Amino acid sequence: MSKLKTALLLTAIIFITGCKSNMTNENNISLPQYVTLNIQTLNSSEDKTIRIKAKTLNFPLSSEDLRDISILEKKYDQEENCAGLAAPQIGISKCIIIFAVHEDAELKKWRPDLKDTMPKTIWINPSYKPIGIDKHENYEGCFSVENATGPVARFKKIHYHAYDINGNQIQGIAEGFLARVIQHEIDHLNGKVFLDYVAPKKIMTKEEYLEMRKKAMEQENIKS
Repeated sequence: MSKLKTALLLTAIIFITGCKSNMTNENNISLPQYVTLNIQTLNSSEDKTIRIKAKTLNFPLSSEDLRDISILEKKYDQEENCAGLAAPQIGISKCIIIFAVHEDAELKKWRPDLKDTMPKTIWINPSYKPIGIDKHENYEGCFSVENATGPVARFKKIHYHAYDINGNQIQGIAEGFLARVIQHEIDHLNGKVFLDYVAPKKIMTKEEYLEMRKKAMEQENIKS
């Protein structure tokens, strides 16, 4: 496969790639492993953090809360092709998420709903409400689900509400891929993972997904 095709695949699977990492941050502090599930253990993880409702935080945040936020941010920063992370994914059962969606021409080829963007953001106690009933289906993956992906129907447009680390209220409207990322991460705070929405017959391995994308690109090349 050409370097261009490889790059397209890697860009297209933001949210789908990811493996457990033993990397450390710049201060040589070991970061936590991901709490993971697989298709066979969706409801029987040894660590239940990923399957329970996370704790709502109070303001002002405690020193422990701020430490946990710092750990989550460092974990996020060490990853490539990561749209977002939620605290329960690293064993911290608190309502904290971090995410970013940037303008990306290559990603847009596979995520045509990439409209709204947002720089790296940390939200405390986030929630959302759908605007309308329209949904869009696209493939998702997760650092907390081993070697699996599948199509998930998400609300196209949502109204979000959250707080920053200083307790300032954040609210607005998100559409398309940004709305998908927000819904995915908030699911983690409620003990859900994307596979809860995927019919078993539609679940694919990452290898199967990559092969599907490869064939799709080859077809595009033939047409052009």
